[in-house]
Amino acid sequence: MHMISPNIILEVSTNGLEGYITINEANSNEGNSDEVLDLNEIIDKIREIIKYGLDEEKLVSLLTTSGPVYKECIARGVSPIDGKDGYIKYYFDLEKKSKPKIREDGTVDYRELDIINNISAGEVLAELIPPKPGKNGIKVTGETIAYKMGKLPRLKYGKNVKLLDDGKTLVAEKSGLVTIIGGKVVVLDVLKVENVDNNVGNIRFDGTVLVRGNILNGFKVEADGDVQVNGVVEGGYIENTGNVIVKKGIQGYNKLVVKTRGSLSTIFIENSVISSYQSITAEYIMHSEISCRENLTLLGRNGLIVGGICRAGKEIRAKTVGSMMSTNTTLEVGIDPEIRDKYKGITDQIKDYEANIKKIEKTIFLLEKMKKTNGLDMEKDAIYIKLLKTKESLVAEHRELIELRSSFEDKVKNATRGRIIVEDVVFPGVKIVIGNSSMIVRHEMKNSVFYVEEGEIKVRPHWEWFYVYKASWLCEFN
Repeated sequence: MHMISPNIILEVSTNGLEGYITINEANSNEGNSDEVLDLNEIIDKIREIIKYGLDEEKLVSLLTTSGPVYKECIARGVSPIDGKDGYIKYYFDLEKKSKPKIREDGTVDYRELDIINNISAGEVLAELIPPKPGKNGIKVTGETIAYKMGKLPRLKYGKNVKLLDDGKTLVAEKSGLVTIIGGKVVVLDVLKVENVDNNVGNIRFDGTVLVRGNILNGFKVEADGDVQVNGVVEGGYIENTGNVIVKKGIQGYNKLVVKTRGSLSTIFIENSVISSYQSITAEYIMHSEISCRENLTLLGRNGLIVGGICRAGKEIRAKTVGSMMSTNTTLEVGIDPEIRDKYKGITDQIKDYEANIKKIEKTIFLLEKMKKTNGLDMEKDAIYIKLLKTKESLVAEHRELIELRSSFEDKVKNATRGRIIVEDVVFPGVKIVIGNSSMIVRHEMKNSVFYVEEGEIKVRPHWEWFYVYKASWLCEFN
């Protein structure tokens, strides 16, 4: 704040980008007549402070207008333009996904998937594009406001990849499969085995695994890459970071069989627990617990889901759901299964913390009561102090968990996205869940699309829904 004269105040905003003038009513009983300034002197004093962006025409108008003026803007600076962040340009397809080819007769060809990024030694894999500069701003007082520099990303690379001398180009050191694992560009080798059985044992491999035969009951395949099984997975276990292809099918014996950060493609899934970070495609699923973050698609002639629970973040599409025997079958969409699980896990943790805090508070209460009555010996006093510190720590951690849960709460409680498309028949007894809305199918329904509108599950014929909602859903999901 600057006093230009007894009744004129000049202020500069905290960010330095605006200058304001306030003119109070002149009072002849205050001040010294020697302090009275003429118009030019006032403007000169203001110019000593405001060195950029002064609107002199407006200033003169305000100074020559009778009556008070409150905090009128008379100067504006220039905001800085921040630099643009650099980025990494990849020379291979980051979004390659498993998509089986549908033959003319309606069967599925799982050999034609085209999901692997094959590269040759010496090929350029990625290039660092540096940040672009911005433009400085200027305060009304004349000082420069420096722009924020754009962020320079870091090229992360690992196995079979090297950085050229220019410091910004990654190339393959050998031929193989290029992918991104843990944010690093890597070129993976391929491990090939006949069967995962007693002759091989469990497999843990930093690359892609090709099983020419089967994965048998009790054996594991853990891989930092894709896993392809040309036969069946029969009670085995696959955990990996890439895609999973099982060309014949999966029999899980009611246990977790596949946990993948990529997509899963297979012909059948029976009595299995499956978790995919991306999408799942199959011809039929029976009595299984299926969870994927994107789409669950049933292809081919069958396109069948019967029994168990199938969850997808975006869409479930099948030909037939349930059975004439009203087999308990549940389809859920609209909430990322991982978010739902995290929300439940955090909620359970909060309950545990609250129970522990209550137990400690009861003990503290008893010790405080003893302290008032007869005092505490050294051992009990030490316990009392320790309990106070423990409670303080638990309360702080409980508060953090509450905040963490709130970050998931809106996504869980307000979820309305997602759709279920059944091209042929939904049998009675099937439970439909979309976000936080649910319904039980009471009678046989054909060619139906289930979606949420105004908080309720609606059903439309497939052709009608596609005609009315196609454009809006494509926009939302893309």
